[in-house]
Amino acid sequence: MALVVPALLAQATAHGPDSYAQISDRLLELAALDQHVFKAIVAAMADAQRTLLQDVIRLGRQATGHSDKPHAGTASEQPTITLKMDFGG
Repeated sequence: MALVVPALLAQATAHGPDSYAQISDRLLELAALDQHVFKAIVAAMADAQRTLLQDVIRLGRQATGHSDKPHAGTASEQPTITLKMDFGG
């Protein structure tokens, strides 16, 4: 994993933002395999490389329509439950 993460970042640099979605998916798969190793690799990175990693993941997630922020809902969405106002007997 210590070789794959920098290689993916080099690929992101070479191919630009168009490749971020796919590379982001691969990076997140690696992080899911072994979180402790992934964190250790990220901790050992230089600041510029860590910033690139964050940008690739953030922009890649945005490109695929995923977001780390909770969905706020829109006015056009319908409630998933129906409230009944008959409380008495």
